[in-house]
This record gives sequence, structure tokens and C-alpha cells, in this order.
Amino acid sequence: MSRDVLNIWRKEIKDTVRDRKGMTQAIVIPLVIGIFYASFTPMLMKAMTARREKPLTIPAQGIAYADARLLDVFGKYGITLEEYEGDLEAVIQDAKKESGLVFEPGFTEDVAKERPATARLLTNSTAGGIFGGGFSDTRLQLAVGAYNQMIVAERMAAREVDLSILVPVALNTEDLATPEQRGAFFASFYLTLLVAVTVAQGGLFVAIDVTAGEKERGTLESLLVTPASDMAVFLGKLGAVFTISVIPLILTLMAFWAVSNLMPPSLAAGNEGLPGFVLAGSLLTGIPLALVVSVAQMMISVRARTFRDAQSAATPLTFAVMIPGFVAAFSQAKALWACLIPVYGPFAALGRMAQAGGLQWDAVALSAVGSVIAAALVLPAAVKMFTRETLLYRS
Repeated sequence: MSRDVLNIWRKEIKDTVRDRKGMTQAIVIPLVIGIFYASFTPMLMKAMTARREKPLTIPAQGIAYADARLLDVFGKYGITLEEYEGDLEAVIQDAKKESGLVFEPGFTEDVAKERPATARLLTNSTAGGIFGGGFSDTRLQLAVGAYNQMIVAERMAAREVDLSILVPVALNTEDLATPEQRGAFFASFYLTLLVAVTVAQGGLFVAIDVTAGEKERGTLESLLVTPASDMAVFLGKLGAVFTISVIPLILTLMAFWAVSNLMPPSLAAGNEGLPGFVLAGSLLTGIPLALVVSVAQMMISVRARTFRDAQSAATPLTFAVMIPGFVAAFSQAKALWACLIPVYGPFAALGRMAQAGGLQWDAVALSAVGSVIAAALVLPAAVKMFTRETLLYRS
């Protein structure tokens, strides 16, 4: 039977390679997605950082009443106040402006006489839409805090009071994360999504083509009249689907690793490249997962009579693979046994490796065992469905 399986596998691989559309969907698209994820993410983070650090201009009224030292502190934090003529409250309420700052008369005198001085910050959280803006007062609060500390220091010095009594506890923060952990942390979110998308889509076209596609083209009968058993036909086609699923997974992860490590520092925004152990762990967990998904794709596709029907039927399976990846990306598993859960386990293992900063063999082994057990459980059902009667007549 092994010869029959090998012959059928070879035949399906050749047919797939000849099909440019199928190869494009199975290999090129996931490869492009991997390069996109690895290059776009650091550039997006750099753009977000640049946006946070760019000079901030705030419409203001009563600037003449403000303490000159406060304006100097604003300048050090990249904040510029722009005098606004008109009804500032009205334009902010109408969401034409995101924010405004108002100083009342006597502000400087209140500070000088050690009375509480108040400035009004006017904002409209709906200005700019959901993605269009929304004023963040973080930098403004930091600047006001620095000004307050400066004024307090002057007042304490005038009274000959030691400033250290204001800071009974000094908290020094030290980041002990290793470069490997930082590199893995950068990829832990996007890499789980990338593996999920690649595994879910990599062999889908081939799985549909070798079952429903051949039914639709009427080329399946010639294969079924051969002496090969139903089991050999199924295993040969499954081997082809699994092979094509693994190839884009390897290429995509290699592309992600290469781009993240070769990206110029000016574009990487300080992010570490993808560590080699994360690449190895992704392959060790992703390949067994691809086997489970390949079997499921074959089970769904064999029930469809046309290519279009199989595509529609496979949509829930695609989401069933991607949703656990999203869950693991947003909330990393704490318990080791979670790596044993089929489909979810490989993504949980990736999260644990990112946290530990090294290859976690126990998590990898459990995820692989979970995937193999799942494949072994569904394989008999898939073989039972994959009979000549089902292939020819089942709709």
C-alpha cells in the first residue's frame, strides 16, 4: 500500500505545482503576509512613537495670565500654546477642536502668593472620531507635574526645609528582561496570528482541489479504478495536503525571522529581531497542528460536490483555527496543561516560550502530543468518509 500512497502523493503534488493559482494561494500569499507582518509592525510602532513625541499645539486663552516659568516648562515638553480668538468652549463642544487650555486672570499672582492656581483644560473625547484622534493629556500632565515640583522645591528652599523629606521612598525600576525575551515578546502577539492564518489557509486550496475539485472536473473516476485501496487514496491525498500546508508555514516563518533580524535599526524602532528559538518553537508546534487541520479540511471537502461548496463549508474551520490563535495572542496561558489542548495548545506553547525567553521543550512536547492525539482521533472518521461511494455520490 505504501507504493500506492507514494504514487498518489506524487501525482497530487505535481498537479498542485502545475496549478499556478493554487500555488499562489497556498505559498505566495502566506509568504507575503509573513513579510508584511515582520516589516509593517515595527514601522507602525515607530510611527506611533513619533506621533506621541511630535510637538503638541494647544489652542489657549488667557496666555498672558500664565506664569512664564510654566510656559518654559511646556516648551521643554514640546507643548506650544496658541492664542485662540473666539468662543473656545463652543468649538470644542462642536468637536471642531480636540482641546483647549484656559488661564483665568490672577493665575501668576496666585502662584506667587502660594494660593491654589487653577487652569481649565477643555476636551471633547469624540473629536476626530474613533480612529481620528482624541486628545491625550499625558504629556500635559507630565509638564504640569514638573512645574509643580519646581514650585514646591522653591517654596521648601525658602523655608530651609530639606527636600528629601518629601520623598520618603524612592522607587528604582529595573527591567530585567533579556534581549531574547524582548524579541520574543515583540513577536508573541503577531506570530500566533501568523501561524494561525498560515495553517488555516496554507493547504485549504489543495484539500478542496483534490476532493471536490476533482469531482467537479470529473477526473476522480480515473483514480478510483486503480488497484489502490480507499485508505491509500486518502493517505496519498492527505500527504499532499499536509506537504503543501507545511511548505508555506516554513517559508512564512523563515521570512518573518529574516525580515525582523535584517531590518535596519532606523526602521525597527528599537525592537529586537525574532530569536531563533521562537522560530524553532513555531515550527515544532505548527507542523503537528497543520496535520490536524489537513485532516479536518479533507473531511469537509470530501462532502462537497463542487469547489465553491467546499470553500463555503471550510469557512467555519478557518475561524475555528484562527480564534484560538487570537485568544492566545491576547491572553497567554498560565498553566502548562493548556498546551495539551488541540488547536489551542500550539499557540499557548508559543506564548510560554515568549515569556520564558527560551525554547520550552515541555510545552512543545505537550502541544505536539495534543495535535497528534487529535489527528489520531479524527483520522478513522475521515477514512470512513473517504470511500468510493462517498467520493462519487455523496453531496
